[in-house]
Amino acid sequence: GSHRTAGEDPHSSSARSTGTWMAAAGIGTAAFFATGIAAVAEPSKNAPTKDLPIYTRDQVAQHDTHSKGIWVTYKDGVYDITDFVANHPGGSEKIMLAAGKAIDPFWNLYRQHYSSSAPAELLAEMRIGTLDPNEAPLEVDATNPYSNDPARHPGLVFHSTQPCNAELPMTLLDSWVTPAELFFVRHHHPVPHINPEEYRLVVKGPGVEPASFSLEELRSKFKEHTVTSTLQCGGNRRADMNGVAKTSGTAWGCGAISTAQWTGVYLRDVLAACGLADPELAQVEHVTFVGADEMLASVPVEKVYNPYGDVLLAYSMNGEPIPQDHGAPVRAIVPGHVGVRNVKWVTEVHASKEEATGMWQRGMAYKMLPSSVTNLDGIDVESRVSMQEQPVQSVIAIVMVDVSTDGGKTWMPATLKEGSEQRPNRAWAWTFWEAEVPIPAEAMKTGTMEICCRATDAASNTQPHSAAPIWNMRGLANNSWHKIILRVDQS
Repeated sequence: GSHRTAGEDPHSSSARSTGTWMAAAGIGTAAFFATGIAAVAEPSKNAPTKDLPIYTRDQVAQHDTHSKGIWVTYKDGVYDITDFVANHPGGSEKIMLAAGKAIDPFWNLYRQHYSSSAPAELLAEMRIGTLDPNEAPLEVDATNPYSNDPARHPGLVFHSTQPCNAELPMTLLDSWVTPAELFFVRHHHPVPHINPEEYRLVVKGPGVEPASFSLEELRSKFKEHTVTSTLQCGGNRRADMNGVAKTSGTAWGCGAISTAQWTGVYLRDVLAACGLADPELAQVEHVTFVGADEMLASVPVEKVYNPYGDVLLAYSMNGEPIPQDHGAPVRAIVPGHVGVRNVKWVTEVHASKEEATGMWQRGMAYKMLPSSVTNLDGIDVESRVSMQEQPVQSVIAIVMVDVSTDGGKTWMPATLKEGSEQRPNRAWAWTFWEAEVPIPAEAMKTGTMEICCRATDAASNTQPHSAAPIWNMRGLANNSWHKIILRVDQS
């Protein structure tokens, strides 16, 4: 998390942790929310630039630390913001996300940067050069299957780019609904390009009258619903499990999780319209999604047909058409289930007697094994239950969060904020919270303190103390207490 000690009185003996900590996984932000890279509008167009040095983007990229200087670009300008970073009203952490890069994407995200002209003179004073107008544009390698992937926000934390695996940085987790451009990305293959006008959804399987729907037919034939749901990769917080013993997979921090408002049609309505009124009579036990990227995953039919299960074929994200990176034109939304079951770019839906085939369902990728198992010798992986719902860190039906400053010896209750109004058995989105806790006397001497949190759900399930007893080879479902170190301002 990115907490800090705060308060009007610098000598106060309390620290405020303001809860965008995902109430169970412990994700946090600062006690006040910064508003972006800098509160400036357009740099002055009257500032003399013809005599300034010319720089390439590669040269700018080399200046991303205090020792080398912090440079950024905006449109055609190059700016040295080294001395400004410490005074940035939103905190240094946010502005450092743009170090050595363009700030344009950050300003486009936080539109308030364009609402005032006063700081423009300040930015103009920091201009040190101009981007080389003769620099060749970035070339697209037509032989690379990833060359047509969409552009991504530079503020994301990238673990890989081909395929893209990028998480939401905690410094930008300041909204209960995650902007689409900051939503975490978990891909297995190149991003498919599907023309919405040519899109067809095929539905088939036992008890189903085979059918095909266009995007417009989905919109016009079925009632539209909106569900706010948090999606989380099964390997979120895998890096912490690696502290116990090495696991396999991307070493995600806390940011392989995001929340959006999804709009679409209930899958059960589509299946019922295709004749599957009684899955039990048709001996249907699973529903499989087939993605255009050849991804297959299935969920139990009981989840799909639960009238309160809210399983969607979604075509809208936060009120806009789903972006290409997140499954356009149609993706599955299975609230409360691990991210991989929320298949993107869905082209087919199969009612089935068996779960989906393939490595993402029957292989090792999303299978839970005991912490004592360190290899697959003698293990019948396919017979193991596939990961579906997640433990308490998925923040479903969170009813209580406690915070400790002494390693869990004593606990103080937090106040639940956004998300707490959700019905306990239909709470698909995360819960924000805040807590005010005393600063231990020892922390005033050392200048640092540790805070940990734990959450409890409506079934009284709570988080384990550490990742050790829940460690597994794949590093899945780490829902241990989350701990952060805060710096205490001793002044």
